[in-house]
Amino acid sequence: MVISGRNGEQLVKEAPFTLLALTRHAIEPHEEQWFSRCRADYLRSFPLSLLELVRLLVLLSLVGPMQDLKYTFAAVLGWSLVIGTQMSVRRMERKPGFDQSRALYYRAGTIRLRAIWWCTLLCWGLMVVPQANLTALTALGIALMVVDGISVLALPHLALAASSGGAFALVLASSVRSGVESTAPLAVTVLVLAAFLHWSIYNLYYMFATRRIRTRRLSQSNETVQLLLNQYDDEGSDWLYEIDENSCIHNATTRFAKASGQTVDELEGMALADLFDPGESLQTLLDKMDAKQPFRNMAVPVTILGEQHWWSVSGRPADGGGWRGFIADISANKRSEARIAFMAHYDLLTQLPNRTLFNATMARAFSRKTGDEVLGLLYIDLDHFKAINDGYGHATGDMVLAEVARRLETALRPRDMLARLGGDEFVILLPDLNSIEGAIIAAERVLEIINVPVEINGQLMPIGASIGIAYAPHNASNGDELLRAADLAMYDAKQRGRRGISVFDPEMQVQMQERRQLELDLRAAIIRGELELHYQPLVNIQSGETTGYEALLRWNHATRGMVSPVVFIPIAEETGVIVEIGEWVLRTALAEAAKWPDQLTVAVNLSPAQMHDANLLAVVMNALAHNGIVPDRLELEITESLMMQDSPEVLSLLHKLRSIGVRIALDDFGTGYSSLNYLRSFPFDKIKIDRCFINELANREDCQAIVRSVIALANDLNMTTTAEGVELNEQLEKLKMDGCDQVQGFYFSRALPASELHYGEIKGLPAPAEREAARLSAASRLQKSLNPAQKRRAAG
Repeated sequence: MVISGRNGEQLVKEAPFTLLALTRHAIEPHEEQWFSRCRADYLRSFPLSLLELVRLLVLLSLVGPMQDLKYTFAAVLGWSLVIGTQMSVRRMERKPGFDQSRALYYRAGTIRLRAIWWCTLLCWGLMVVPQANLTALTALGIALMVVDGISVLALPHLALAASSGGAFALVLASSVRSGVESTAPLAVTVLVLAAFLHWSIYNLYYMFATRRIRTRRLSQSNETVQLLLNQYDDEGSDWLYEIDENSCIHNATTRFAKASGQTVDELEGMALADLFDPGESLQTLLDKMDAKQPFRNMAVPVTILGEQHWWSVSGRPADGGGWRGFIADISANKRSEARIAFMAHYDLLTQLPNRTLFNATMARAFSRKTGDEVLGLLYIDLDHFKAINDGYGHATGDMVLAEVARRLETALRPRDMLARLGGDEFVILLPDLNSIEGAIIAAERVLEIINVPVEINGQLMPIGASIGIAYAPHNASNGDELLRAADLAMYDAKQRGRRGISVFDPEMQVQMQERRQLELDLRAAIIRGELELHYQPLVNIQSGETTGYEALLRWNHATRGMVSPVVFIPIAEETGVIVEIGEWVLRTALAEAAKWPDQLTVAVNLSPAQMHDANLLAVVMNALAHNGIVPDRLELEITESLMMQDSPEVLSLLHKLRSIGVRIALDDFGTGYSSLNYLRSFPFDKIKIDRCFINELANREDCQAIVRSVIALANDLNMTTTAEGVELNEQLEKLKMDGCDQVQGFYFSRALPASELHYGEIKGLPAPAEREAARLSAASRLQKSLNPAQKRRAAG
């Protein structure tokens, strides 16, 4: 029996030693075919056909071929069957690519057939053989027990079975012919022989298998060792050295000479210490040699042809007072270790200290700070850096960061420390300040050099910074507190309009905690039902009729009351909650619009984060289909700042939304850059003129000129214009005179909850039953306009 697998050998060692254990060997999966071939070769090596012929002839001669014709016929027929089977197996084995495991299987079948044939004939022959030949036939049976066992040794269990079968035939036939008592001596003899054969066959098989396996593996090991030695000779990075009792190099090898950049003649007789660079490492090596102490892997620097390397030296005393050992070049490992150490403490892009090294340095500065000494910290965050990354790519963004780092280094005093914390955030530690004004002066210097546009590949990148300032011990007692205070001050500078400086004030901590609490409350606002939609009418400027409503989000906080959108919308956008809130707004607005007259539209604002959400199209289609709203009753408003990103994905999504009938409006028109380019890149349905132009429309001629130009441009492009923030009759009259299509503002109505809207019945509207039929028809038209994939998403 053979156990295959990597752990087979371990299992054999742990098993109790029995004769059966001798048949178990650890054969790896890739060795199974080879070992099966070895066993099959052993079986093929015996002249089994000749053995069967001799066995038949001797058997018939002892029994007498004419003594019993039935016996003779059975013997010849069985012999023919055995020989025929053996020949068939041999023919199959000669076929190319024949599986050796199958060969072993077929040979085992032939051996079983032989054993059955022989045991049957032996038993039958002993009962019909003449008395004079009985002893001879018994001796033949005993002899063939041994022959059958040895000839099929490669299958030990089958060999034992064949031998035991012959023994059983001898005992059975003798007891039938001569009686049990007369058979006792023969039975004892056969039993002893069978036991001996059991022991012999298993031991012989063990020696056969063990020798084959070990010989093969030893051969493979020798080949592997030879291969490694050859590779070592050709490509190895280690070399042997030998020095005499005077510590001079002796018997220098060619590889040693090549590695040291010298010739063999130059090395011969040179002091080993002269090869290495002076220093602590070399002195430690010489001390070990003076003390006659063996050493291993001692790293020593060495300069070869002007370039520094590191060698790892190992050695032990040799007879006669010298030393022998080997040397390995570990320069690559040393460089890797240096790079890893650098990466652990420095930023690879800017080569500045990273957060880890900065924190350690700041902690050390606090521990060394004396009584009146002031530590200052500048927390610098680049303004609009994300726009550079998104608009020009991360490679350009990296170049901008590297240039900013270079500029910041020029603004430092000798003892100041500049570090990059990550992203576009930098910090400067200012020790030994005489007063807090020194940090403000440093911040102003930094702001001045960063505000200069960065030129990358011929393009000028406008950039700026928001800087927070904190001091110790005024604002913090340790490094973490100082960093946190400066961060809060930087955030305050961002809130004040960017490109500025803010000094930490304890009130900022209170404001930040309040903002974080607002953030937590906002995440739960939907679940608590605190969000509401108010609707401001969109009025046709000529007829004065309401044509639709813009959905505006409101937050009715449980304890704070109404929270201004100016406060919570930026928080929602920064935290990513705006996507979930935006979906709620869209579904709720469409559900309300389903109750309105069919000619009224509903406008919903989309944030940039929603436009980058892969599920937006499915959400829109699902909400339209669920509420039975015709797509052209929905207006989605996007801001000009979103179009500034010039994202192919955003444009593709806008085209898909417009293809199903949804109207797209460009909000805050004129407040960004290159507005005309946006109108060229996408055919908007509506342009919304920002309230900043409407506020002073009655007084300023430049506002009037801009509004007239926008309206004329929209008319030429077949786009609707909506003026936001109309509060005065003078504004309304001028917009009507200029040809504006729609207006909205407090002049008509503030934003109201859905329950307070008074859209009323418009003249010419169909009856309620007809409106319901029209709504269902609109839902049907929407479903027909969707492709199969869109229908599946809408159904979900």
